[in-house]
Amino acid sequence: MAEKVTVTVSASGAHPDVLTVQDAMRQVLDVFDLLTAGDTAVEWRLSRASTNSPFYAEGEAVSFEPAVDITVVARAQKQFVADGMREIAAGHVPSGWDDKRLKTAKRLYERNLNGVGATKVDFQQGGEIVLTPRFARLAVAVLSASPTLSLYDFPRTKGEVGSIEGVFAHLSTYRNQPAIGVVESRTKAIVWCVLSPALQAKFADKADFEDFWKHSRVQVRGRIRYTPSRAISFVVAEDIGRIETKAVPLTTIRDADFTGGLSINEYLERFREGVVG
Repeated sequence: MAEKVTVTVSASGAHPDVLTVQDAMRQVLDVFDLLTAGDTAVEWRLSRASTNSPFYAEGEAVSFEPAVDITVVARAQKQFVADGMREIAAGHVPSGWDDKRLKTAKRLYERNLNGVGATKVDFQQGGEIVLTPRFARLAVAVLSASPTLSLYDFPRTKGEVGSIEGVFAHLSTYRNQPAIGVVESRTKAIVWCVLSPALQAKFADKADFEDFWKHSRVQVRGRIRYTPSRAISFVVAEDIGRIETKAVPLTTIRDADFTGGLSINEYLERFREGVVG
């Protein structure tokens, strides 16, 4: 099944003539900018659109690299943004969003206070998220009160030394610090890994690094920061390494004597009876 996101933009009920084409299209663009935020691993192709009321657009995740399955990355992007929007609705700044996403989100919500009546975003998982002027008012207040934090200024997060594994997604910034986004293996969520000064020097050539590492499995070691609910907030990375995968030929794992000389049917029958196994 293709990974899709649908955005529907409606005019204000009190002012149905205020919604402009520009505002409606910018709402759609900002939603998809929230999804990618500089990540080039996934492209969102316009699959359907309608300029009738309400304005409607559907994007489908595609990859320009035929050998790459971008389903996991696309799902992680969608979950990451949906969770962040729900955090904002609860009155909190999303713990894993970088400055670029926060600015894009604020722009999106502000538009809902000036001509856009409602914006519905369907991520295909967990139900629709509906942005209304009332919702947007709270969101703008939350995002306006959010200070820009420095690398080690996270007083509400706890941490421990450890490592995470996942798929390298892209090289960007987190809280104005160079960072990589990793689709964590266990949760399938994007985890930001802030690069230490030593790693920043190692990854100075962004283009070469991304070409070599993109879609690779990696292990990141450093200090893992957690939210109060024990979800991973971000990682201060001290070391990053690729996990090399090797093809294992069937001959190396085949055991000709596994059934002890019994035929397959005889072995299975005795297995069910509890005689072997």
